[in-house]
Amino acid sequence: MANNLKKNLLYYWRINLAVVLGAAIAAAVLTGALLVGDSVRGSLRDMTLERLGDIDYALVSERFFRAALAEDLMQSPRFRDLFYRAAPAILLSGSAVAPQNKARASQVEITGLDQRFLQLFDSNPLLPSMRLDSLLQKPAGQPFPPVVINAALQRELQLQVGDPLLLYLARRSEIHRESLFGSKQTEDIVRTLRLTVSAVLPDRGMGRFGLRPHQTLPLNAFVSLEVLQKALEQSGRVNSLMVAAVRSEIGHSAELQDELHQALQLDDAGLKLVVRENFLSLESREFVLSPPVADAALAAAVAADAVVLPVLTYLANSTRREGRVMPYATVAALPSELPEDFGKLRLLNGSPAPPLHGSQILLNRWAAEDLAAAAGDTLTMRYYRVEGGEALAETSHVFQVAGVVRLEGLGADPSLTPDFPGIHDAEHIYDWDPPFPVDLSRVRPKDEQYWDDHRATPKAFIVLETGQQLWGSRFGKLTAIRMAAPGGGDLHRLAETVTSELRQRLHPAMLDLRFQPVKQQGLSAATGATDFSGLFIGFSLFLIVSAALLTGLLFRLGVEQRVGEIGVLLSTGYPPKKIRRQFLGEGLLLAALGCLLGLLLALGYAWLVMA
Repeated sequence: MANNLKKNLLYYWRINLAVVLGAAIAAAVLTGALLVGDSVRGSLRDMTLERLGDIDYALVSERFFRAALAEDLMQSPRFRDLFYRAAPAILLSGSAVAPQNKARASQVEITGLDQRFLQLFDSNPLLPSMRLDSLLQKPAGQPFPPVVINAALQRELQLQVGDPLLLYLARRSEIHRESLFGSKQTEDIVRTLRLTVSAVLPDRGMGRFGLRPHQTLPLNAFVSLEVLQKALEQSGRVNSLMVAAVRSEIGHSAELQDELHQALQLDDAGLKLVVRENFLSLESREFVLSPPVADAALAAAVAADAVVLPVLTYLANSTRREGRVMPYATVAALPSELPEDFGKLRLLNGSPAPPLHGSQILLNRWAAEDLAAAAGDTLTMRYYRVEGGEALAETSHVFQVAGVVRLEGLGADPSLTPDFPGIHDAEHIYDWDPPFPVDLSRVRPKDEQYWDDHRATPKAFIVLETGQQLWGSRFGKLTAIRMAAPGGGDLHRLAETVTSELRQRLHPAMLDLRFQPVKQQGLSAATGATDFSGLFIGFSLFLIVSAALLTGLLFRLGVEQRVGEIGVLLSTGYPPKKIRRQFLGEGLLLAALGCLLGLLLALGYAWLVMA
């Protein structure tokens, strides 16, 4: 049987060779498609591991927080059990310009880093001969700080080591741009950083760094963290944290978020608890307390058994009564029932000011004399509101005077007014430079005298609910929350209790501080919902089907050419079963030879597809 098999293969070598080649083509295309799909998955996985280094989790926020938060995390024993490094950084997008040839690049990824970040890429060093101090320190005699760029940015701008480079980046204001006191001038928002190229990274390892998957090479610029903090006026603050896990394959997102919650300080939330003479004042660098923060603070005050006074203070453009106009007055919105722990509002006759409701207003003595107003009079107040986007619209509201209060106690408290940008630090009203239009020609000498004597002390008071309806926004409806210890208790002890209670209620997620498992996400995206092998099989389906049909036809043709041989075998007494087994063995052998040849051809096919 074996002898007959060998003779048949040799005798019918032409048709057998055609069958082998047909099978080889089908096997090559099918196997090549599988190889290409697997290669794509492997390449995406390698790119993810390369661009992230040892980074497993990343927190990137628009909010700037303490760089020391990384050290606070590292102090936790539970954190050290699961993670071995936390590195602060500043991640921003901007543009770059090469002054010598005017070449410009947009969507440049600017990273402010220190040695802790570099340690996350120990397995992918910056450059074989590069020292860390060439990145982190300015060499003697060099006028501008150094910057390290990757090869992609070098090609884009045609730069060489030693060339100057301009980086343009946005400086995030603590106050939202879409609020009244948010800066909207380009020169206040965009910062220009002049640097000198000190090294060029290859487009691999750290040179390919990026938290998001990208098919194209990123344009990376690496700057000393301290230099970038100074340019952004964010000393000691960052907007990103990178964390390396002890075991990358095990997810610990919930544990990491919990550790962040435990380490979070009020300063990380942009809050400060100011100790006044007989009360505490919770204030925000963002000028207003965001609704979640305000709710958490009020709950913390209740838990600390504190007396509470929420405050909203705003700036009115003008207050008019008949022909008299008072320009630019701060107005405080307070609850209708005022606790005496924070001072009193007294009418001119010494009696307590009446509770306010609806559109009632209290004027202080100075404002009442300026407007010649008394109880029962009506006033029209004009003020700015931010409409869609950043557009300002001046609107008005009519108030009825409920009384005139003395300039004493709570009625003479300038700390009711937050530090309005461009206003609070001005020595004179004429020095005001707020981020919205003001007509300083309307300011009179007596307005200047009031500023000299009382600074930003409110000239009018309205009920809190009305103030929040008029001046509240999605960014917040309170500028401060005052807290006092009942019966004049220990303020410092109250401050400790309130801080502890508030920290428990300040969840990082409400502050947009969330760690993302970037490595796990990148590796999942590398495999993804798309079956790359199936995808390339689909692309090659025409060739696979064609080769399979051709192979089948060649097998059939080979059998048809040997019909006479089959007849002779049957006539000489060979049983059909034995003849069928002989032809099946020949076919299997030819198919096996074709598959072996196809495996070799598959490598070339995969190379052609990938090329």
